[in-house]
Amino acid sequence: MKVPSLPKDEAKFADLIQNELCSHNIRCKRDSLGNLISFLKGNCKGAPCILLNAHMDTVSPGENIKPKRRYGVITSDQKTILGADNKAGVAVIMEIVEVLKEKMIPHGDIQIIFTVQEEIGLKGARAIKKQHIKADFGYVLDGGDVDVVHLRAPSQYNLFVEIIGRAAHAGMHPEQGINAIQVASRAIAKMKIGRIDSETTANIGVIHGGRATNIVPEKVEIKGEVRSHNPRKLKAELKHIQKCFSSECFKAKAQLKMKADNVYNSFSLKKEDKVYKIAENAFRRMKIKPILKPTGGGSDANIFNEMGIPSIIMGMGADRIHTKQERISEKDLLSAARILLEIIKESCERKNAKK
Repeated sequence: MKVPSLPKDEAKFADLIQNELCSHNIRCKRDSLGNLISFLKGNCKGAPCILLNAHMDTVSPGENIKPKRRYGVITSDQKTILGADNKAGVAVIMEIVEVLKEKMIPHGDIQIIFTVQEEIGLKGARAIKKQHIKADFGYVLDGGDVDVVHLRAPSQYNLFVEIIGRAAHAGMHPEQGINAIQVASRAIAKMKIGRIDSETTANIGVIHGGRATNIVPEKVEIKGEVRSHNPRKLKAELKHIQKCFSSECFKAKAQLKMKADNVYNSFSLKKEDKVYKIAENAFRRMKIKPILKPTGGGSDANIFNEMGIPSIIMGMGADRIHTKQERISEKDLLSAARILLEIIKESCERKNAKK
Protein backbone atom coordinates (compact mmCIF):
# COMPACT_ATOMS: atom_id res chain seq x y z
CA MET A 1 0.00 0.00 0.00
CA LYS A 2 3.00 2.27 0.45
CA VAL A 3 3.79 2.09 -3.27
CA PRO A 4 1.69 4.75 -5.05
CA SER A 5 -0.29 3.66 -8.10
CA LEU A 6 -2.46 6.52 -9.30
CA PRO A 7 -4.09 6.12 -12.73
CA LYS A 8 -1.49 6.32 -15.55
CA ASP A 9 1.27 5.98 -12.94
CA GLU A 10 0.99 2.33 -11.93
CA ALA A 11 4.36 1.18 -13.34
CA LYS A 12 6.29 1.06 -10.05
CA PHE A 13 3.54 -0.97 -8.37
CA ALA A 14 3.28 -3.22 -11.44
CA ASP A 15 7.04 -3.87 -11.19
CA LEU A 16 6.55 -5.06 -7.62
CA ILE A 17 3.83 -7.52 -8.65
CA GLN A 18 5.66 -8.74 -11.74
CA ASN A 19 8.84 -9.46 -9.77
CA GLU A 20 6.85 -11.48 -7.24
CA LEU A 21 5.10 -13.48 -9.95
CA CYS A 22 8.46 -14.21 -11.56
CA SER A 23 9.75 -15.49 -8.21
CA HIS A 24 7.03 -18.16 -8.47
CA ASN A 25 8.11 -19.00 -12.04
CA ILE A 26 4.93 -17.50 -13.46
CA ARG A 27 5.39 -15.75 -16.77
CA CYS A 28 3.87 -12.30 -16.87
CA LYS A 29 3.66 -9.76 -19.67
CA ARG A 30 2.53 -6.17 -19.91
CA ASP A 31 0.50 -4.82 -22.77
CA SER A 32 0.99 -1.40 -24.34
CA LEU A 33 -1.15 0.35 -21.69
CA GLY A 34 0.48 -1.37 -18.71
CA ASN A 35 -1.97 -4.16 -17.83
CA LEU A 36 -0.28 -7.21 -16.31
CA ILE A 37 -1.43 -10.48 -17.88
CA SER A 38 -0.17 -13.80 -16.51
CA PHE A 39 -1.12 -17.43 -16.76
CA LEU A 40 -0.86 -20.14 -14.12
CA LYS A 41 -0.92 -23.56 -15.75
CA GLY A 42 -3.25 -25.98 -14.00
CA ASN A 43 -2.81 -29.58 -12.97
CA CYS A 44 -6.51 -30.51 -12.82
CA LYS A 45 -7.36 -31.99 -16.19
CA GLY A 46 -10.73 -30.95 -17.58
CA ALA A 47 -11.26 -28.07 -15.16
CA PRO A 48 -12.40 -24.73 -16.58
CA CYS A 49 -9.93 -21.89 -16.97
CA ILE A 50 -10.88 -19.10 -14.57
CA LEU A 51 -10.00 -15.43 -14.69
CA LEU A 52 -8.89 -13.59 -11.55
CA ASN A 53 -8.88 -9.82 -11.84
CA ALA A 54 -8.10 -6.80 -9.67
CA HIS A 55 -7.16 -3.28 -10.68
CA MET A 56 -3.85 -1.75 -9.60
CA ASP A 57 -4.74 1.93 -9.60
CA THR A 58 -6.21 3.95 -6.74
CA VAL A 59 -7.93 7.30 -6.39
CA SER A 60 -6.32 10.43 -4.93
CA PRO A 61 -4.86 11.39 -2.51
CA GLY A 62 -2.83 8.22 -3.01
CA GLU A 63 0.79 9.24 -2.47
CA ASN A 64 2.86 8.97 0.70
CA ILE A 65 0.40 6.46 2.17
CA LYS A 66 1.30 5.41 5.71
CA PRO A 67 -0.73 2.30 6.59
CA LYS A 68 -1.41 1.58 10.25
CA ARG A 69 -2.53 -1.67 11.90
CA ARG A 70 -4.49 -1.47 15.12
CA TYR A 71 -6.77 -4.04 16.73
CA GLY A 72 -6.92 -6.04 13.50
CA VAL A 73 -7.90 -3.08 11.30
CA ILE A 74 -5.70 -1.47 8.66
CA THR A 75 -6.12 2.26 7.98
CA SER A 76 -4.05 5.15 6.64
CA ASP A 77 -2.90 8.02 8.82
CA GLN A 78 -6.09 9.83 7.68
CA LYS A 79 -4.10 12.19 5.43
CA THR A 80 -4.52 9.95 2.38
CA ILE A 81 -6.68 7.11 1.17
CA LEU A 82 -5.58 3.62 2.21
CA GLY A 83 -5.69 1.99 -1.22
CA ALA A 84 -7.62 -1.12 -0.17
CA ASP A 85 -9.62 -0.31 -3.30
CA ASN A 86 -8.18 -2.22 -4.92
CA LYS A 87 -4.86 -3.36 -3.51
CA ALA A 88 -6.85 -5.68 -1.25
CA GLY A 89 -7.89 -7.57 -4.39
CA VAL A 90 -4.30 -7.62 -5.64
CA ALA A 91 -3.04 -8.89 -2.25
CA VAL A 92 -5.62 -11.69 -2.13
CA ILE A 93 -4.71 -12.94 -5.62
CA MET A 94 -0.99 -12.84 -4.84
CA GLU A 95 -1.58 -14.74 -1.59
CA ILE A 96 -3.59 -17.40 -3.43
CA VAL A 97 -0.80 -17.87 -5.97
CA GLU A 98 1.64 -18.49 -3.11
CA VAL A 99 -0.70 -20.90 -1.30
CA LEU A 100 -1.36 -22.94 -4.46
CA LYS A 101 2.38 -23.29 -5.02
CA GLU A 102 3.33 -24.00 -1.40
CA LYS A 103 0.61 -26.57 -0.71
CA MET A 104 0.54 -28.04 -4.23
CA ILE A 105 -3.26 -27.72 -4.37
CA PRO A 106 -4.83 -29.15 -7.56
CA HIS A 107 -6.34 -26.44 -9.75
CA GLY A 108 -7.32 -25.72 -13.30
CA ASP A 109 -5.72 -23.10 -15.52
CA ILE A 110 -5.86 -19.62 -13.98
CA GLN A 111 -5.48 -16.41 -15.95
CA ILE A 112 -4.55 -13.43 -13.79
CA ILE A 113 -5.12 -9.91 -15.08
CA PHE A 114 -4.13 -6.84 -13.08
CA THR A 115 -5.50 -3.78 -14.85
CA VAL A 116 -4.56 -0.10 -14.93
CA GLN A 117 -6.73 3.03 -15.12
CA GLU A 118 -9.87 1.37 -13.78
CA GLU A 119 -10.74 4.39 -11.67
CA ILE A 120 -10.88 6.72 -14.67
CA GLY A 121 -13.28 4.77 -16.86
CA LEU A 122 -12.14 1.13 -17.01
CA LYS A 123 -9.57 2.12 -19.64
CA GLY A 124 -7.17 -0.69 -18.81
CA ALA A 125 -9.71 -3.49 -19.22
CA ARG A 126 -11.12 -1.86 -22.33
CA ALA A 127 -7.66 -1.95 -23.96
CA ILE A 128 -7.27 -5.72 -23.51
CA LYS A 129 -7.87 -7.68 -26.70
CA LYS A 130 -10.46 -10.42 -26.44
CA GLN A 131 -8.16 -12.97 -28.07
CA HIS A 132 -5.72 -12.54 -25.18
CA ILE A 133 -8.28 -13.82 -22.65
CA LYS A 134 -8.31 -17.60 -22.39
CA ALA A 135 -10.66 -17.93 -19.40
CA ASP A 136 -14.12 -19.52 -19.47
CA PHE A 137 -15.45 -17.20 -16.73
CA GLY A 138 -14.07 -14.83 -14.14
CA TYR A 139 -14.03 -13.36 -10.66
CA VAL A 140 -13.42 -9.63 -10.32
CA LEU A 141 -12.14 -8.83 -6.83
CA ASP A 142 -13.31 -5.29 -6.31
CA GLY A 143 -16.03 -4.78 -3.76
CA GLY A 144 -17.03 -4.12 -0.19
CA ASP A 145 -18.40 -6.73 2.20
CA VAL A 146 -16.93 -10.20 1.67
CA ASP A 147 -20.34 -11.87 1.76
CA VAL A 148 -21.74 -9.67 -1.03
CA VAL A 149 -21.70 -10.81 -4.67
CA HIS A 150 -22.71 -8.61 -7.59
CA LEU A 151 -24.32 -10.34 -10.57
CA ARG A 152 -25.61 -7.12 -12.10
CA ALA A 153 -24.04 -3.76 -12.91
CA PRO A 154 -25.35 -0.75 -14.86
CA SER A 155 -24.38 0.96 -18.08
CA GLN A 156 -22.85 4.41 -17.80
CA TYR A 157 -22.80 7.42 -20.11
CA ASN A 158 -20.71 10.52 -19.43
CA LEU A 159 -22.17 13.87 -20.44
CA PHE A 160 -20.21 16.86 -21.75
CA VAL A 161 -22.23 20.04 -22.18
CA GLU A 162 -21.22 23.50 -23.35
CA ILE A 163 -23.60 26.46 -23.27
CA ILE A 164 -22.54 29.59 -25.15
CA GLY A 165 -24.26 32.86 -24.35
CA ARG A 166 -22.98 36.41 -24.89
CA ALA A 167 -20.56 38.49 -22.84
CA ALA A 168 -21.42 42.01 -21.66
CA HIS A 169 -20.39 44.45 -18.94
CA ALA A 170 -22.22 43.27 -15.83
CA GLY A 171 -22.63 46.76 -14.36
CA MET A 172 -23.22 48.94 -17.42
CA HIS A 173 -25.01 46.72 -19.99
CA PRO A 174 -26.07 43.43 -18.36
CA GLU A 175 -29.20 43.27 -20.54
CA GLN A 176 -26.99 42.97 -23.62
CA GLY A 177 -25.50 39.73 -22.37
CA ILE A 178 -26.74 36.15 -22.21
CA ASN A 179 -25.67 34.63 -18.91
CA ALA A 180 -24.59 31.08 -19.73
CA ILE A 181 -24.35 30.12 -16.06
CA GLN A 182 -27.92 31.27 -15.43
CA VAL A 183 -29.17 29.31 -18.45
CA ALA A 184 -27.42 26.21 -17.15
CA SER A 185 -28.83 26.75 -13.65
CA ARG A 186 -32.38 26.95 -14.93
CA ALA A 187 -31.93 23.78 -16.97
CA ILE A 188 -30.41 21.83 -14.08
CA ALA A 189 -33.17 23.00 -11.73
CA LYS A 190 -35.70 21.27 -13.98
CA MET A 191 -33.84 17.96 -14.14
CA LYS A 192 -34.55 14.73 -12.34
CA ILE A 193 -31.14 13.92 -10.89
CA GLY A 194 -29.88 11.78 -8.05
CA ARG A 195 -31.67 8.43 -7.66
CA ILE A 196 -34.30 8.26 -10.37
CA ASP A 197 -35.49 4.76 -9.43
CA SER A 198 -34.05 1.45 -8.24
CA GLU A 199 -32.22 0.97 -11.55
CA THR A 200 -31.25 4.47 -12.60
CA THR A 201 -29.17 7.39 -11.32
CA ALA A 202 -28.05 10.70 -12.79
CA ASN A 203 -25.64 13.36 -11.61
CA ILE A 204 -24.32 16.77 -12.61
CA GLY A 205 -20.83 16.73 -11.12
CA VAL A 206 -18.78 19.57 -12.61
CA ILE A 207 -19.68 23.15 -13.60
CA HIS A 208 -17.03 25.53 -14.88
CA GLY A 209 -17.57 28.97 -16.36
CA GLY A 210 -17.14 32.71 -16.15
CA ARG A 211 -14.08 34.98 -16.26
CA ALA A 212 -14.74 37.80 -13.82
CA THR A 213 -17.49 39.20 -11.61
CA ASN A 214 -17.98 42.23 -13.88
CA ILE A 215 -18.53 40.19 -17.04
CA VAL A 216 -21.74 38.40 -17.92
CA PRO A 217 -20.43 34.85 -18.44
CA GLU A 218 -20.61 33.88 -22.10
CA LYS A 219 -19.70 30.22 -21.66
CA VAL A 220 -20.18 27.41 -19.15
CA GLU A 221 -18.98 23.81 -19.31
CA ILE A 222 -20.87 21.05 -17.50
CA LYS A 223 -19.99 17.42 -16.91
CA GLY A 224 -22.36 14.76 -15.65
CA GLU A 225 -23.31 11.12 -15.94
CA VAL A 226 -26.26 8.76 -16.24
CA ARG A 227 -26.30 5.12 -15.13
CA SER A 228 -28.96 2.45 -15.44
CA HIS A 229 -29.43 -1.31 -15.48
CA ASN A 230 -32.27 -0.76 -17.95
CA PRO A 231 -31.38 0.43 -21.51
CA ARG A 232 -34.82 1.97 -22.01
CA LYS A 233 -34.60 3.98 -18.79
CA LEU A 234 -31.06 5.05 -19.62
CA LYS A 235 -32.15 6.37 -22.99
CA ALA A 236 -35.14 8.16 -21.45
CA GLU A 237 -32.99 9.91 -18.82
CA LEU A 238 -30.46 11.04 -21.43
CA LYS A 239 -33.31 12.43 -23.53
CA HIS A 240 -34.78 14.18 -20.48
CA ILE A 241 -31.50 15.92 -19.65
CA GLN A 242 -30.98 16.99 -23.25
CA LYS A 243 -34.54 18.38 -23.40
CA CYS A 244 -33.95 20.47 -20.26
CA PHE A 245 -30.78 22.00 -21.69
CA SER A 246 -32.28 22.51 -25.16
CA SER A 247 -35.42 24.18 -23.83
CA GLU A 248 -33.60 26.74 -21.68
CA CYS A 249 -31.01 27.49 -24.36
CA PHE A 250 -33.80 28.09 -26.88
CA LYS A 251 -35.59 30.51 -24.52
CA ALA A 252 -32.40 32.47 -23.82
CA LYS A 253 -31.14 32.33 -27.43
CA ALA A 254 -27.98 30.58 -26.25
CA GLN A 255 -26.07 27.92 -28.17
CA LEU A 256 -25.88 24.35 -26.91
CA LYS A 257 -23.28 21.67 -27.55
CA MET A 258 -23.90 18.31 -25.89
CA LYS A 259 -22.19 14.96 -26.18
CA ALA A 260 -22.92 11.64 -24.43
CA ASP A 261 -20.13 9.05 -24.37
CA ASN A 262 -20.69 5.40 -23.50
CA VAL A 263 -18.22 4.37 -20.75
CA TYR A 264 -19.36 0.78 -20.31
CA ASN A 265 -22.39 -1.44 -20.81
CA SER A 266 -24.50 -3.21 -18.21
CA PHE A 267 -24.43 -6.90 -17.48
CA SER A 268 -26.82 -9.25 -15.72
CA LEU A 269 -25.96 -12.84 -14.80
CA LYS A 270 -28.19 -15.52 -13.27
CA LYS A 271 -27.89 -17.57 -10.11
CA GLU A 272 -27.91 -20.67 -12.29
CA ASP A 273 -24.79 -19.63 -14.21
CA LYS A 274 -21.74 -21.77 -13.57
CA VAL A 275 -19.59 -18.81 -12.50
CA TYR A 276 -21.97 -18.14 -9.60
CA LYS A 277 -22.81 -21.76 -8.72
CA ILE A 278 -19.14 -22.45 -8.09
CA ALA A 279 -18.87 -19.36 -5.90
CA GLU A 280 -22.07 -20.27 -4.05
CA ASN A 281 -20.69 -23.70 -3.16
CA ALA A 282 -17.44 -22.10 -2.03
CA PHE A 283 -19.38 -19.81 0.31
CA ARG A 284 -21.29 -22.82 1.61
CA ARG A 285 -18.04 -24.57 2.44
CA MET A 286 -17.03 -21.48 4.40
CA LYS A 287 -20.43 -21.50 6.13
CA ILE A 288 -21.17 -18.03 4.74
CA LYS A 289 -24.49 -17.15 3.12
CA PRO A 290 -23.80 -14.94 0.10
CA ILE A 291 -25.86 -11.79 -0.35
CA LEU A 292 -26.77 -10.98 -3.96
CA LYS A 293 -26.97 -7.28 -4.73
CA PRO A 294 -26.91 -5.29 -7.94
CA THR A 295 -24.19 -2.66 -7.87
CA GLY A 296 -24.61 0.95 -8.93
CA GLY A 297 -20.97 1.22 -9.98
CA GLY A 298 -18.94 -0.05 -12.88
CA SER A 299 -15.91 -2.32 -12.75
CA ASP A 300 -13.69 -4.36 -15.03
CA ALA A 301 -16.44 -7.00 -14.84
CA ASN A 302 -18.54 -4.84 -17.18
CA ILE A 303 -15.85 -5.08 -19.84
CA PHE A 304 -15.19 -8.81 -19.41
CA ASN A 305 -18.91 -9.60 -19.61
CA GLU A 306 -19.15 -7.48 -22.74
CA MET A 307 -16.36 -9.64 -24.21
CA GLY A 308 -18.43 -12.74 -23.49
CA ILE A 309 -16.52 -13.83 -20.38
CA PRO A 310 -19.17 -14.22 -17.61
CA SER A 311 -17.65 -12.45 -14.60
CA ILE A 312 -19.02 -11.64 -11.16
CA ILE A 313 -17.81 -9.08 -8.62
CA MET A 314 -16.58 -10.36 -5.25
CA GLY A 315 -16.17 -8.21 -2.13
CA MET A 316 -12.76 -7.86 -0.47
CA GLY A 317 -13.90 -6.11 2.70
CA ALA A 318 -12.76 -2.61 1.78
CA ASP A 319 -14.80 -0.03 3.70
CA ARG A 320 -15.32 3.73 3.24
CA ILE A 321 -13.51 3.61 -0.08
CA HIS A 322 -12.46 6.78 -1.90
CA THR A 323 -12.10 8.61 1.43
CA LYS A 324 -9.29 9.26 3.90
CA GLN A 325 -11.22 7.08 6.36
CA GLU A 326 -10.85 4.01 4.13
CA ARG A 327 -10.20 0.83 6.11
CA ILE A 328 -10.14 -2.95 5.93
CA SER A 329 -10.07 -5.57 8.65
CA GLU A 330 -7.48 -8.33 8.59
CA LYS A 331 -10.29 -10.79 9.30
CA ASP A 332 -12.19 -9.77 6.16
CA LEU A 333 -9.05 -9.85 4.05
CA LEU A 334 -8.33 -13.39 5.25
CA SER A 335 -11.94 -14.47 4.63
CA ALA A 336 -11.80 -13.09 1.09
CA ALA A 337 -8.67 -15.13 0.40
CA ARG A 338 -10.20 -18.30 1.82
CA ILE A 339 -13.35 -17.88 -0.26
CA LEU A 340 -11.30 -17.43 -3.42
CA LEU A 341 -9.24 -20.52 -2.60
CA GLU A 342 -12.45 -22.52 -2.16
CA ILE A 343 -13.67 -21.25 -5.54
CA ILE A 344 -10.51 -22.54 -7.18
CA LYS A 345 -10.86 -25.92 -5.44
CA GLU A 346 -14.56 -26.10 -6.35
CA SER A 347 -13.89 -25.34 -10.02
CA CYS A 348 -11.49 -28.29 -10.08
CA GLU A 349 -13.90 -30.65 -8.34
CA ARG A 350 -16.84 -29.60 -10.55
CA LYS A 351 -14.85 -29.99 -13.77
CA ASN A 352 -17.45 -32.29 -15.33
CA ALA A 353 -20.50 -30.28 -14.27
CA LYS A 354 -22.49 -28.60 -17.03
CA LYS A 355 -23.72 -25.75 -14.83
